[in-house]
Amino acid sequence: MTDHRLWEWLSAMTAVRRDSVVKKVAIVTGSARGIGKAIATRLAHDGYAVVIADILEELATQTAEELRRQGFSALAVPTDVRQEPQVQRMVEEAVKAFGGVDVLVNNAGVMWRGNVTETPTDAFDFVLSVNLRGAFLGIKHAAPVMRRRGGGVIVNIASIHAFATQAGMAAYAASKTGLIGLTRAAALDLGQWNIRVVAICPGAVDAPMLWDKVNEAEAKETARRWANASPLNTILRPEDVAHCVAWVVSDHARMLTGVAILLDAGVATDLRIR
Repeated sequence: MTDHRLWEWLSAMTAVRRDSVVKKVAIVTGSARGIGKAIATRLAHDGYAVVIADILEELATQTAEELRRQGFSALAVPTDVRQEPQVQRMVEEAVKAFGGVDVLVNNAGVMWRGNVTETPTDAFDFVLSVNLRGAFLGIKHAAPVMRRRGGGVIVNIASIHAFATQAGMAAYAASKTGLIGLTRAAALDLGQWNIRVVAICPGAVDAPMLWDKVNEAEAKETARRWANASPLNTILRPEDVAHCVAWVVSDHARMLTGVAILLDAGVATDLRIR
């Protein structure tokens, strides 16, 4: 075999090997920005092909393009997690692009602040439809695909408000408490398929949800109060949640399922958020 032909053969074999490598695949909802973007970025760095699923179509596209420019595999899929056809399409697009689903991170979430007697019923329904129904739909459609892959991990991003909440957070606290119940039930249903289900419950995070719909002074005061309640005198960054997710989906946490991890900088050790 001439040197030229040998080089062609080696190149072809290398290409076959490269194409035959099956990456793990992660869907992260609400990942166009903030916590979700940090999670998708961390999983991409860990070797996952990531699906950026978000109702913010333009930002989702930008995030996916940003990851691809860095050499990662990423796909943006516009998704309103309240709508079952869109969630089903989200999973189908992941399978079509990357061959399957190994990890689902139900991160998409919204918050409503208001006294329980003054919270509009439509607002209460909206919060639960995104935070709880959205996670249910994701699990419903991703789990059968994971089963065909031999298993997987589902991570539900809940909140400290499922354990200790504040006045004016009825809708949000209800949705996140429900998410922990869903986590436990889904872990029981899906364990037979080697699918683990875990909830992560962050405290205050320096992310868009903290800053949205309030002025800068109010947001800074909220951050100050949460930091003051922490033994570490700090609030979380999106990357802190992302690192926790990366551990939960790894083999190092293979015995972890049906539980809620409180990731709150120690705030729950002293419930006085002052």
